[in-house]
Amino acid sequence: MRLRDLLEQRGVVEELELRSAVGFMALHGGSQDRGTETIARRAAEAAGASFYAIVQPPSLRIHLPSHRHDPADSATLTRFLSHVRVVFSVHGFGRDSLRLLPDPGLGIRVEPYGPPLKEGRTEPFRGVILGGRNRPLAARVRRHLEGRLPGWRFVDEERWLGPLAGRHPANPVNLPPEAGVQVELCPGLRGIGLYGERMAPRPGDAEVDLVVDGLAAAAREAAGVGAEVRSGAAPA
Repeated sequence: MRLRDLLEQRGVVEELELRSAVGFMALHGGSQDRGTETIARRAAEAAGASFYAIVQPPSLRIHLPSHRHDPADSATLTRFLSHVRVVFSVHGFGRDSLRLLPDPGLGIRVEPYGPPLKEGRTEPFRGVILGGRNRPLAARVRRHLEGRLPGWRFVDEERWLGPLAGRHPANPVNLPPEAGVQVELCPGLRGIGLYGERMAPRPGDAEVDLVVDGLAAAAREAAGVGAEVRSGAAPA
């Protein structure tokens, strides 16, 4: 499947708001990585940053890998990427896969978000993975989030990033001039419960508010650093 095929699905919408040259994205918004477009939108508004999202309806769950989001398939995505110089791409991980279960009375039953625990885990995910090719920015994001969320784990060391590294050259997070950071949030930081048991994000979630505040602070800092770099000053 290509991006253009996803965008042709009924109920899938693109959202775009152009502000500063710092941007927030949520490529898997709506029913796929639940809560991500809300977090990206709120952080963008708080920081005066630009915003782009693809939002899937509750009736649809298609995971198109990030590196297959070809801007050639979307004039809206192209417009966003042409406008920003650095980007924060908000994603989710943990309990986002389908599971098919045989039911004697009903036939095949679909559990939309998989088992609460899998792969031998005994506790829910409690962390953030920071990928993307702008590693100084990833370190800055970690500092802002870690200071606000002391009980959560953070991974930005390149040797530990694994499959969620977000460093494929075709991934939109890496296409702006200064690339960006891919922020992978576990369910407990997206307002859908520690195990992803809520079908929709809970309004007023305290942890989500802290995530938004931290990302907005990092974006404001990135805007200032960019201005310093363009003027010839050394960034802090």
